[in-house]
Amino acid sequence: MPRSAKPAPVRFPNRGTPPDATGYPHYARLELANHQLRAAYERLLKERRKARQTLADSAPVPRWNAHKKEVTERLAAAMGLRVVRNAPAPERCFDRSTYVTDAQASIPEAAVSLRLLWYRLSGASWDQSEFELLVLRPHHWPKPRPTVLLIPDAGIGLTGAQSPEAAAREWGLKFAAQGFTVGIPRLPGLERLSSTHNKKRIVEGASALGEVAFEAAQALGALLNMFDRPAPRAFVAGSGFGALTALFLGALDGRVAGVLAESPLAWGGAQEPQQLLIGGAHQLTDLPEITALCAPKPLVFVKNPALRGAAEPADVNTLAKSAAARYRRSGASNACTVFPAAQANEAIEWLGAREKCAQLKPTDAVLRAELPSRRFATWRFTSDKAWRSAAVKLRREYPGAIGIPESAEPLHVLEISRTELPAYSRTEYHLQTGAHTWSNVVMLLPRGLTQPRPTVLHLPGSGSDVAKVEREYAYEIVAQGWNACVIDARAALYPFHPGIAEGRAILPQGLHDLRCATNWVFEQACVDKARVATMGVSQGGTHSWMLTAVEPRICATAPVCGICTYASLDNYVTEWYGGSYGSFFDSHSIYYFPPALLTLAEQQDVCALIAPRPFLFIGATHDNCFPVDGMREAARDIRHVYKLLNAEKNFVYYEFDGPHSMPEHTRKAAYAFFKKVFTQIGRKTN
Repeated sequence: MPRSAKPAPVRFPNRGTPPDATGYPHYARLELANHQLRAAYERLLKERRKARQTLADSAPVPRWNAHKKEVTERLAAAMGLRVVRNAPAPERCFDRSTYVTDAQASIPEAAVSLRLLWYRLSGASWDQSEFELLVLRPHHWPKPRPTVLLIPDAGIGLTGAQSPEAAAREWGLKFAAQGFTVGIPRLPGLERLSSTHNKKRIVEGASALGEVAFEAAQALGALLNMFDRPAPRAFVAGSGFGALTALFLGALDGRVAGVLAESPLAWGGAQEPQQLLIGGAHQLTDLPEITALCAPKPLVFVKNPALRGAAEPADVNTLAKSAAARYRRSGASNACTVFPAAQANEAIEWLGAREKCAQLKPTDAVLRAELPSRRFATWRFTSDKAWRSAAVKLRREYPGAIGIPESAEPLHVLEISRTELPAYSRTEYHLQTGAHTWSNVVMLLPRGLTQPRPTVLHLPGSGSDVAKVEREYAYEIVAQGWNACVIDARAALYPFHPGIAEGRAILPQGLHDLRCATNWVFEQACVDKARVATMGVSQGGTHSWMLTAVEPRICATAPVCGICTYASLDNYVTEWYGGSYGSFFDSHSIYYFPPALLTLAEQQDVCALIAPRPFLFIGATHDNCFPVDGMREAARDIRHVYKLLNAEKNFVYYEFDGPHSMPEHTRKAAYAFFKKVFTQIGRKTN
């Protein structure tokens, strides 16, 4: 760049308002903070990796075994699974497996040397439906060899699944040619694989990867119980996503005798595909440690540079090297190795030479966990006393469950700019909310302010910022004679934000910023502390009720298009809604789904913490983000609590015919609602 050239203006966030002649809004500091946040997170991951490697390299066997037990149980729980120790044949239900038909026509080139059969496994999927299993058996082999479960790869872009027939042609025929019986399942969880589906599983307390691993474990149990003279264990193999799943099973499931993994997908880095996210898993482990957790089981990696897709493959040489010391300490120095793709048959021979491992007694098995349902479901409470007691517990548990810190005090406050406009004054602040996070806050005050006034916290949507909100809505609040405080949301300000993998979503991280800013607002002399309310649309609407639920000093809230039930997001978005999404989950980013929240509470259960304070719930009938049936169900449950507290008049459900938006009539309804509330409070205090 020539010395005379000026740097490009900062346009941050991506969809934010370009700065005006004065630089407002000032985002350069926040952009720098975002880069620092990413760098700090990458350093944290490296520090964790180093600590895990040190433990794997040097821990005595008893200590390592205790560590392995803790990590595998916690990792399984994060995936929605449980590890059953010393369980006697937990998969005997697969005596109900049903032979369906020959599969010779599916792979005609194998008809001469193999018997190909389709089986149907009853009740084996995550949702207890059936799925099919393709079995390849050699016609004649001098001595029966162990069974191999071959897990198919994911489809292009980590969406959908490779067919069992295609997996058979890649690896199944190679295994069968060397005398192995091979089972290749058609896993429903793999066919549903997508970031959309993982959002659903994450908020339930599970994961898409956990769903596939569970169903693969079910197929493994079926294979071990399906034929005469079954071996106690079986080998597991796969490519890409299938290889990653095989490694997880190798670490978690004692029925796995050994693993063949061709170019497994990388997992545990700073940013991984949304399909692979597991809530809180980065705090527990990473792929190199999972490789070490497989010891002393035979583990052969196949390096195939040509196997690349939407997700990057892991460096198998690095994985093998990271596990080498653990294998030595486990007395299996030669049980982990790497072969090039050109030597695939040699890799199978290497694994077959260790088939005695399949005769060892299994130590444990992987099953689906029984996830708890919402413990604080509002419909369960039938008296005001019962709800008040539950509300105390929910208000205490909710911040920790969504991963926000207990302390909500800003670390530093900077006044960035002050501008006098014809109708009001604008002051812009930066509030530091964490080591590498800042919140942009703008306070708009009516001209001629002489005493504390009511204040409305106006919270932007995910694609908005303080300047846009000021331009489109906040000036109307000032025209009412009230202060308008606009607080940017972290999802808009930070393109990089470690979230789900750290056990929290961006939505509650933004709530932490809002809590810090709110504490600062209540300290300002211009603010009437008894009359502070919240409003916003979309993410701003969601943040409005979230903030009001955890901050009892806020007197009222009026969220617009920001509430429904998570369960209702599974509905199909028809053209009637003006959208082309497959489900409402598609209309929300991954940041919207706090891991395992549904084991604690639904949205309306948290909303009910606002009761008995005034609450105006505004929703749209054609909202393609918040389905109308989910809004109505949430409203019914919230109203139930207001009735219990004899405060039904304080809850208003306002539904308008229109799309996801904040039209003028909804804003006027909110202002009229606030005016009534502020007037009533003013009369009580005077």
